[in-house]
Amino acid sequence: MANIEVYEEDISQAYFDAQDLKRTLEANKIDKYKRVNGGSDNEETTGDLIENILFHIENMYEQIQDNNNES
Repeated sequence: MANIEVYEEDISQAYFDAQDLKRTLEANKIDKYKRVNGGSDNEETTGDLIENILFHIENMYEQIQDNNNES
């Protein structure tokens, strides 16, 4: 696996954009729409998708913090 350089600022921007998107979906009551993947319906909703995105962004941020603490 190749290493890439990721900046904390980029992770922070992605996180806050995802938070804004989550609030927008909720405010417009579209966070309960079913996810469509490859043309088929799923049990997951648009709200679930944004939660997954936030989880992965937080995980990347923690990995960066851990790598910085090891240096």
